[in-house]
Amino acid sequence: MAAQAAHGSADKLLLMVLLFCWMIYRKESGIWLLIVFAVSLVSFINMDARLVEGPVLTGSFQGELVFGERTIDGDRLSGFATDRFGQVIYASYRIRSIEEQRRLLQLGPAMTLQVEGEYAEPKQPAHPYAFDMAGYLKRHNASGMLEIKTLEAAVSGTGLRARLARQRSDLIEHIESSFPESLAAEAQALLLGDRSGMDTEQARIQRTLGITHLFAISGLHVGIVTGIVYFVLLRLRVRKGTATVLLLMLLPLYSVLAGAAPSVMRACAMVAFVLAAKLFGLHVSALQALSVSFILFLWVDPGLLQDIGFQLSYGASFAIIASLKLMEGASFLKSGLIVTAVSQLCLYPLLLFHFYEISLSAFLVNAVYVPMFTLVILPANFILLAATFLPLGIDALLFMIYEPFRSWIGGVTMSLAGLPHQVWTPGRPTAAWIVFMAASVLLFFVQAEKRFRFRLLFILLVPALLLTAKSYLDPGLHVSFIDVGQGDSTLIELPYRQAVYLIDTGGVLRFEGEAFQESGRPFEVGRQTVVPYLKGRGISDVDLLILSHPDSDHAEGADEVFEELDVEHLHITPGSETAALMAELSASAKEVGVETPKSGARWLAGNTRFHYLSPEDEVYEGNDDSLVLLMDHQGQRFLFTGDLENEGESGVIERYGQQLAGITVLKVGHHGSKTSSSQFFLEALRPEMSIVSAGADNRYGHPSPEVTERFRALGLPLLSTAEKGTIRMTVESGKVYVESSRK
Repeated sequence: MAAQAAHGSADKLLLMVLLFCWMIYRKESGIWLLIVFAVSLVSFINMDARLVEGPVLTGSFQGELVFGERTIDGDRLSGFATDRFGQVIYASYRIRSIEEQRRLLQLGPAMTLQVEGEYAEPKQPAHPYAFDMAGYLKRHNASGMLEIKTLEAAVSGTGLRARLARQRSDLIEHIESSFPESLAAEAQALLLGDRSGMDTEQARIQRTLGITHLFAISGLHVGIVTGIVYFVLLRLRVRKGTATVLLLMLLPLYSVLAGAAPSVMRACAMVAFVLAAKLFGLHVSALQALSVSFILFLWVDPGLLQDIGFQLSYGASFAIIASLKLMEGASFLKSGLIVTAVSQLCLYPLLLFHFYEISLSAFLVNAVYVPMFTLVILPANFILLAATFLPLGIDALLFMIYEPFRSWIGGVTMSLAGLPHQVWTPGRPTAAWIVFMAASVLLFFVQAEKRFRFRLLFILLVPALLLTAKSYLDPGLHVSFIDVGQGDSTLIELPYRQAVYLIDTGGVLRFEGEAFQESGRPFEVGRQTVVPYLKGRGISDVDLLILSHPDSDHAEGADEVFEELDVEHLHITPGSETAALMAELSASAKEVGVETPKSGARWLAGNTRFHYLSPEDEVYEGNDDSLVLLMDHQGQRFLFTGDLENEGESGVIERYGQQLAGITVLKVGHHGSKTSSSQFFLEALRPEMSIVSAGADNRYGHPSPEVTERFRALGLPLLSTAEKGTIRMTVESGKVYVESSRK
């Protein structure tokens, strides 16, 4: 409570009254009330003083930056560093040449740089469900975001942490070079907490089956490492007390070597508390160790409270410890099932808040995969890593046995992930919904501890079913102009979720560069901007995807949408089938009904009418052959124009001018380019509201000053996603309501 008050408002400390009332009800002594009050007050004062409200540094910087660990991806170096005042700064640098890249890589992950640069404002998120750079900086207590302009000198880092970081980097490279390619990425993730080798398809399969946690170092790994080291020390005739002391010294080193993720630190801290207590003849319960480590970590780094891994690790551990009564007398297999069910059920409100969806198959899949990883895969990776340092080709023999087995498991995993309807995507719940769901989980377990009956499952199902039904009870029509930077993407949600249409998917214009500049994880608009918005809105199925034309800023993200969502139908402009971008998409869209509608095609969905106004022929020649769609709902008309330019606009007005006069909303063609939104077109339409989709400070200068002046002179309101972020319009009872992600 004190930590949450430090992050938000001190008024939240009043919630301590509820804790004191509960303690008085439990007839706790006055000394305990005093201790709790003192710890709470000290915690709040300490954490409030340590938290940085957000990036506060501005202007230029010249001096030394010390990186504890940096990332080099293509021609971009980035990471958190400290300056000479001890302030944490997120710094990034664009590497100039392959020779410079090699020199920086040779320095290792920890380094000290002498630099000059400028502080920058973090980019605002495209919408509420997109990555928030300002929040990321705040979580790491960073005082600024620095763009390094000049790198004057660079040397390797010194000290124990730097040596451990180099050792970790060397081990990652050793695994890369000595393990078979099919096993290397998994070994790096399981043994050292490095998931950079995992591709997007592997990540998608793990999310679908709910087994992502198995590929992150956690208490399971720490327990195995501790057990192995303790056993070896005893076999070497080291006394138990001495072995315990050595473990207490090694555990912090292992947590750093394993990447220092919150789950690793939590597990190492808990084991350390238990071992230290045992050394002094004291008994410390798992709950006490968990609580003490939680408090100490927040005292050291209050920002951890906002870390997803920290929340999930401590939440799952507390849930399992609190539910030990359910496992009394249970077999090993039954205990495994109970642990899986408890952790999944207790965390589901938190998982929905962060990820907007949950794997329904996780309950069954984890019942098999958790024991398999515990007893086979994780120990096998430790053994294989040790074997790579032994002579006589022992590792080759072991890989010859293990690789086919792991390949077979991978094939089974992929087949399981291909089964339909495994993921429940209700969207992000509000705070009230989270409280409602958490209360239902608590009530379920309280009743299950007394006596489990299947009808108790209704306690869990009621909030889940109500949350799912919420979208299907919404009478409003929603149109979202998603901020995809320099590109287009528009989401249409019909009333009562009768259908979901997506017009364009955004994309990134990629330019040729040198090989060393290529990023291992390039930014993907479809996967990182469009899909999160849809899932945040509770959408996993798209009834119709419309690609207005085959330009990359409109259609490059389509393959990512196909991979992450279920798409029923695809409309593309006639003649664009042979375009390079569409040819690349054909593999993803081969099982989808593809149509090439022309001007005049129309349909009715509920009470909403749709009508294509362009193109006229089946020959694709460029922007003027974009699919142009008119939507009419309760007398409110929306016109979506793709990249329509002056000539195409004239054709649309010639054919449908009278029908379009006084239109409600115009999606401005070609991002507000000076070759579109002609005077003739705007005077004929006189839209009540116009939306231009463009990137902030884009290289093309969109929207063109000539166009914005045209709108101003005609008195036509114009909103831009570059300024407003994602713009959502709701039509209900014949009225249009507008809101945006940026005020």
